Amino acid sequence: MKDIRKALRSFLLADAAIVAVVVDRVYALRIPQGVKASSIVVTRVSGPGDYHLSGPSGLINARIQIDAWAITADAAATLANLVKDRIDGYRGTMGTGGNIITVHGVFVADLREDYDDEAELYRSGRDFFVHHLEL
Repeated sequence: MKDIRKALRSFLLADAAIVAVVVDRVYALRIPQGVKASSIVVTRVSGPGDYHLSGPSGLINARIQIDAWAITADAAATLANLVKDRIDGYRGTMGTGGNIITVHGVFVADLREDYDDEAELYRSGRDFFVHHLEL
């Protein structure tokens, strides 16, 4: 099975406005210890498959949490909006090499904001539903 998180990472890093803020700091699950710069974290929250009477359809409806982290609340919100502008409503392919995924649609599901005392960073996060083919 192909990894939607890797495909999303390469898709986000193909956007010049996002790269201008995070360089290459797009991570899966968490920011590495000691990183105190604008970053994006991609987490697969759930990914139920789709079925019909003859078995699996091959379509996945993944819920993906994408958090924008920055040293100010405004910077985190601005980065989160760049991510939203890049993927909301998207359909097409994502990924590179052997990890290209066909996406049928990306839709915003939820958002949240907070501050992490330990990381000393603000977070502006959004959940997206990413409908894609499993293989």
